[in-house]
Amino acid sequence: MNGISPPVLREMAAHARKAYPEECCGVLIEDASGALSFRPIANIAGSIGAAGISARTNRDGYVMDPRGLMAAQEEADRLVGRLWGIVHSHPDVGAYFSREDRAKALDDAGQEPLWPGVRYLVISARASGIDRALLYTWDAARHDFIEEEVREIAGLY
Repeated sequence: MNGISPPVLREMAAHARKAYPEECCGVLIEDASGALSFRPIANIAGSIGAAGISARTNRDGYVMDPRGLMAAQEEADRLVGRLWGIVHSHPDVGAYFSREDRAKALDDAGQEPLWPGVRYLVISARASGIDRALLYTWDAARHDFIEEEVREIAGLY
């Protein structure tokens, strides 16, 4: 079980649905008690703020607003918690860990996670609603990400 509560799943699904047909992004924060909460962060892909970071637009990629990401990290610190997961959606192409998603998650050599212990949740958003989500967790022994389906999110919005 992934530990994401139904209210948090609903919040993420609603955020992905609202952003559609653009990609949404945000983070999951774990507080000192282990409870998870979702913080949406503006997707600045395709904007001047993302120039030099990504050539993609907000329809086919995501770049988290650095101020929003910093605020989320500060909140995690205040909660004596940590960043638990990075969330984004894939409009109309399904939930999968793309080559770019994987590259963003690993160091320049592609060998180690940039954010040790952080998971990646990819939500499939379509015109008809949210139909799937997959959670990717780094497994050091396998030196790869393990995929887990988050079945509870399908059909929420």
